[in-house]
Amino acid sequence: MSSANVTEIEQRIGSEISHFIYRVPKKNHDAMVALNRQFSETMRKYGAIHLIFQLNNTEASMEGITNIAKTVLANQDDEVWMELIFYRDRMHRNEVEAKLRNDEKMERLFKQSAALITQGTSLSWESSVASVFRFQISEPGLC
Repeated sequence: MSSANVTEIEQRIGSEISHFIYRVPKKNHDAMVALNRQFSETMRKYGAIHLIFQLNNTEASMEGITNIAKTVLANQDDEVWMELIFYRDRMHRNEVEAKLRNDEKMERLFKQSAALITQGTSLSWESSVASVFRFQISEPGLC
């Protein structure tokens, strides 16, 4: 990937990411989908990109790799969900978070989501600066 492509990606999605990983009982799937649509609309209103993934594979794809479902102690009645929120930079993240704290709709959505996740689940959250990996590809046979 050329540095020009990396710069384009960083400009499009931003350089600051918050990610959340949590378990949801399968019976709450549809309610969580509806709730996350509302989260995404609000995040878009504040200029952040919000992506949601429901992870459906509980098997490790390679030896020595632990599937995230086992890391968060998901059982057969749980789905594992991951959310990514992309911000332009740290200042933008701080601005969006301040707006969210003052947004009554978001307060209601947070409370509703807490009721939908698997009871006893600790919401795993991380915010970090995005690192886009840069690879230099050699011509075949020239390695």
